[in-house]
Amino acid sequence: MDELCEYAQAEFKLDKKPKDSEATLREHLTAVYEQTNIKPEQLNNPEPDPFVLYLLDYFRELSMSRQCGMTINPILYSEIEAWSRLTATTLEKWELDTLKRLDVIWLNVQVDE
Repeated sequence: MDELCEYAQAEFKLDKKPKDSEATLREHLTAVYEQTNIKPEQLNNPEPDPFVLYLLDYFRELSMSRQCGMTINPILYSEIEAWSRLTATTLEKWELDTLKRLDVIWLNVQVDE
């Protein structure tokens, strides 16, 4: 799972908009690559084993149900349970643990400047 989490963290950072920017870091780096034909290191993020990559798709689906108030909140177990029921997806304990770990990584990336 470490490989998936490292990949996800890099992807989450690329998808974040830098402060005072309308574009994501990925969009900025892609523009640099297109202008210079030199690929920035951050864009070299090899995908993990497809055996676990589906968990990132699950996480993205769950993240859309995230409750936001004064701050960004973690994905609640009740939201995971509802998603699981509505999508007829049964999660193994290790999958649930991985989804919660991805959520912590995503939250940490969002609060980092």
